[in-house]
Amino acid sequence: MSDPWFKFFPTDWRADPALRMCSLAARGLWIEMIALMHDAVPYGHLLISDQPPTDAQLAVLGGAPTDQITNSLGELELAGVFSRTRKGVIYSRRMVRDGQGRAIAMKNGKKGGNPTLRKAIENMPLDNPLVKERVKPQKPEARSQIDDGGGDTREADTLRGRILSAIGVDPISGMAGPNGNLLGTKADMERVRMWQADLGLNSDTIIAVVVETMTRKRDGPPSRLTYFDKAMQREAGRKNEPRLTPIEGNTHDHHRQIPTNRRAAFADDAFAERVSFAARNRSPSRSDFDFG
Repeated sequence: MSDPWFKFFPTDWRADPALRMCSLAARGLWIEMIALMHDAVPYGHLLISDQPPTDAQLAVLGGAPTDQITNSLGELELAGVFSRTRKGVIYSRRMVRDGQGRAIAMKNGKKGGNPTLRKAIENMPLDNPLVKERVKPQKPEARSQIDDGGGDTREADTLRGRILSAIGVDPISGMAGPNGNLLGTKADMERVRMWQADLGLNSDTIIAVVVETMTRKRDGPPSRLTYFDKAMQREAGRKNEPRLTPIEGNTHDHHRQIPTNRRAAFADDAFAERVSFAARNRSPSRSDFDFG
């Protein structure tokens, strides 16, 4: 029989980005599943009488329609809240780690405690040394339900919130209104990573494109982040366009480059035109009517 209680940290629950992307119904189903997995063997696996429950069985236990259970399970799996074994059994990564830690502690307790601590007690000197060693501060162990992701995970989560804020939806849940679509899902963030990797756009450029696009969109938030694909492609193309190099010199240089013989020919033609015009328009003289 398992323990009647287990560790639960509300701060971890509310800080988990995978859960934040899920609806209230999906989060409610997840806590029901956690309660079932606490009583299962092996610990942390969704099993009832050594068998994985069907959606219909979960619907009976949770008091919800079967289709709602199916949709909520798909939502949780898409967000990466739980994992599956090779046989398809759902399990909680956090609960499995906690169960393994308790098993190790119980094993050490039967042998008289933690062997590392026991060894330290056995080797403790009788008298305190004159010079005490410097106490090294310990960093607190982070309690999180998220898999180890390092800075990339935190950076992606921050970018997700900035994009959702630029769109005008809740930066935490991603809900576009009470009955709106869910934005910022795992599939949406894969699209954002494609903009960065394939199109070479940085975070600030992506935010700027989203803001500019939303200023022209009059019918509210889009249903998916794929709505911004064309705008991102245009921005990437604009950044990759070759810059025009101005021609050195000015227009006067162009005229100076005309060969000397051509300038002379132009001058002769202009002079001939002026002579012809003067001949046509001059006043007649007496010699014009003198036949002698």
